[in-house]
This record gives sequence, C-alpha cells and structure tokens, in this order.
Amino acid sequence: MKAIWKLAIAAAAGMPLVGIAQAQQHLSCIKDVSYSQEFLAKYPRAPAACNQVIESNGQKWIRFNAKTQSVGDGQATFDFTDNHGNTVASLTFAFTPDAQVVVKGRPKMASNLKKGEKVVFWMPENRFGFYAHPGAAESQQFKLVSTDTSQGR
Repeated sequence: MKAIWKLAIAAAAGMPLVGIAQAQQHLSCIKDVSYSQEFLAKYPRAPAACNQVIESNGQKWIRFNAKTQSVGDGQATFDFTDNHGNTVASLTFAFTPDAQVVVKGRPKMASNLKKGEKVVFWMPENRFGFYAHPGAAESQQFKLVSTDTSQGR
C-alpha cells in the first residue's frame, strides 16, 4: 500500500513539470525566422546552416554550428555546417585577444582554437553579427572579414 501512495505522490508532484515543459516554445529555423532580403542576397545559404532558434530577452537568436579551419593573427576561418555536418559556407572573422567562443558547451579563447574544433555561433534575427552567446553585447561581436558562400553548391 505504501508503494501506491508513493507513486501517487510522485505523479502528482510531476504534473506541474509537464505543464512547464509544454509551455516552452519550440522555434523553427524555417517557420520562425525572418531573414532580411539584404542578408539573403549576401548569404543565400544561411537558412540551411540554422541549427536552432531560441528567444532571449524578447529577441530571437539563431544558432549556427561551425568547424574551425584555421586560426592566426587575430583571425579565424570557420566552415558553417548544416544539421548533417555538410559545409554551407566558410567565413573568416577578426577577433580581439580576449574573444571567446563556445566549444563543447564551454567557453574557450578564440586564439586557442585548433583546426577541426566545433564551435557554436549565435546571430540575432534583427541584425547581422555573430556572437558566442545569445544576448551578447554588440562589443562582443566577431567582425566578419571574408566570406566564401559558394560551399555546398
């Protein structure tokens, strides 16, 4: 009989958690992101590289996965990939000596990246710029210096 009561209490306690999980909104890279025409003209394959969309402080942020190609002299080149790991575009960024990126969920100095390391970048929906974290300040942006959007064609 004690086991039945324990099970009933556990089930009742878990009910609010189910409601919370259902209340979280799952945003789609296809349906919930509006890219500007100017952005799409420059980066037509960007939607294919979208891996996740979240909302932070009332703003949508798009997650892009990338693989490090090279790092040196305050610049790094990354291959941005789709959900299957295929390269969509290669972008080169300039960064400050204290710039950090996210590798395996942890911050890492951009200058210490090694070839092949997987990096996560975030971009706000309403402006162009790449950041290590959603909600990051404008001053924490990686400055784009070169692109090769012909990948994957």
